Amino acid sequence: MLRHGLAALLASAALAAHAQSPAPAAVAWEIQVVRDGQTIDTFKETTTVGQTRTDTHHYPASVSVGCGDKARVFPAERTRAVTVAPLAADGGAITLALDVQETLDDDSATPNADPCMPASPRQIVASHPGLAVGGTSWTDWTLIANHPQLVYRVRAHVAKD
Repeated sequence: MLRHGLAALLASAALAAHAQSPAPAAVAWEIQVVRDGQTIDTFKETTTVGQTRTDTHHYPASVSVGCGDKARVFPAERTRAVTVAPLAADGGAITLALDVQETLDDDSATPNADPCMPASPRQIVASHPGLAVGGTSWTDWTLIANHPQLVYRVRAHVAKD
C-alpha cells in the first residue's frame, strides 16, 4: 500500500512540475530578400521554439530564346523557399536555423557568352545553423556578394500573447 501511495505522490509531483514549466516561446520573425539593394520578397510568420516553418513563394519570370527577329520570350516560374526554425529565445536574443532554396535568372553579363542562348538559372541552396538576431534591428545574411548581390535581412522577437 505504501508503494502505491509513494508512486501516486511522485506522479502528482511530476504533473505539477510539468504544469508549472513555461511553454516554449513563440517567435515572430521576418525576412526581407534584398537583391542589388532592392527588396524583392518578404517572408513573415510566427513559429514556436523547437518547431519549423517552411514557406515557398512562386514568382513569374521570362526566358528569351533565339536572336533578332526570331527571338521569343517564354513565361517561366521561379521559386524561393525559406525554412525557419527558432532554436532559442533568451530575453531579447533569438537564435534561428535557416535553410534557403532559390532559383535566380542569371542576368549578369558574362564575357564570351552566346547572346542567342538563354542563360541557365542559378540554383541557390544555403543554410545557417544558428543566426543570432533580436529586437527591431535587422541582421544581414549575405548569400551572394555580387553579380547579383543577394542578402537576406532577418529580424525576430518573442511574440506577445
